[in-house]
Amino acid sequence: MNTIPERNADAQANEIAAAAKQSGVEVNAQETAQWLVAMSNAERADAIVHDAQQGIFGHHIALLDFDADDLNYFRRLAKHIRTMPHPNVESAIAISGSAAQGRVQLFPGDCDFFERVHIHAPDAETAKTILREVMRATAVRALLQPDIVLIEANFGVYTQAVRERGQPRAAGDPITWTPNDVFNGLMLVEDANGNSLFLHWDKVEAGQGWTYLGWIVADRERGRIALASNMLDVTWQAPDGTITSLDGSVDPFFQEVYLFADEQPIFTKLAREVTPDALNAYTRMMRSQVTHYTHAEPNFGKACKRLYNLFRLTDQLEAAAYVRELFDEPVACLYQVPGLLEAAEIALRDPRAEIDRATVLKQIDAVMEHVKNATEGRDEARILAELSRIKLDVLREPPGSDWDEILQAVRKRCAEIVNDFFRARLLGYKAIREFVENLMP
Repeated sequence: MNTIPERNADAQANEIAAAAKQSGVEVNAQETAQWLVAMSNAERADAIVHDAQQGIFGHHIALLDFDADDLNYFRRLAKHIRTMPHPNVESAIAISGSAAQGRVQLFPGDCDFFERVHIHAPDAETAKTILREVMRATAVRALLQPDIVLIEANFGVYTQAVRERGQPRAAGDPITWTPNDVFNGLMLVEDANGNSLFLHWDKVEAGQGWTYLGWIVADRERGRIALASNMLDVTWQAPDGTITSLDGSVDPFFQEVYLFADEQPIFTKLAREVTPDALNAYTRMMRSQVTHYTHAEPNFGKACKRLYNLFRLTDQLEAAAYVRELFDEPVACLYQVPGLLEAAEIALRDPRAEIDRATVLKQIDAVMEHVKNATEGRDEARILAELSRIKLDVLREPPGSDWDEILQAVRKRCAEIVNDFFRARLLGYKAIREFVENLMP
């Protein structure tokens, strides 16, 4: 990465602001210049930086985008969703994805956590047994806590093609367990011939595919309900010190902000196991996902998030500076509306949820305020009318039955508005338009 002198940064920022104006995007040239200088200077720092004042650590570029005002909230949340303690396990938990970029992405879709789980065991099979125990204990814990509801767990992979709750799953696909499945330690699927097939939690191949837990969590102080997830990267250490990843590779750390300073030693040990090609592999993955979301399955909101990560790690700072300005535009807040409504629906309808209706109503009021700020005319009137119907349903006893219809309509229109917004703004910037056009689907 080339260091950008301040005078050059000012000139580049002015060029970005002028180009953005043509697409209807407002850019603060002074703040953009400061960001360009900070990003270019970050390359001279160590890859991993420890912020002693905040008690956090992570990749130097990731820390530049993290908003410390959210730190206490993420730490409270982490204690509810991180893996249960075990005498043979040490771990380090981080906030990742758009939630780790609070200075840039003011409206993240959900709270994505990432936990490095390191198991000490005499052999791989013992390590997998410990992982099964820890994962299940973590999932079941949510059934006993207020203000948190388990949605699903991804654990193990299918060894053959099956139908899972009516949906086809190929060999190698992750197994998705409902809360009841996890609690029972058992789930029923059908094989390719339609025969019943029981899967046992204690017998699936632990650590393969996604090892993931998803919840909704209520924060009564904020009057907010959030989708939260924890993706696990699991390793085990043999008595001779050899470290092995259960899924074949130790994940890179370019998007993670670790929340507890005392967990840096275990992170440092595991970071040494990341392959030298990790950055290239990560940028290849980002390019592939951008290609998918701009050519195969257009979703320019998702493409925009991945382009930002790609550009800032590949020395395309002018393009990254332009993309980061799109996230705080009023329309960008609609990106999180479907997730907020999904969380509200689960909180209201799941019999295990101990989330009061007042919190659900506050969530819907917040969504309505987002819509008012981001839309106008027929779109605003139509979406607000649908949301008003949802509010009435919340107040009924029992709740109304037309949520599915309303949510589908609101999600669809919000997704259309967000997609149109990001497509027009992204492709309105020449360098990004040419980059996207040159991607091969």
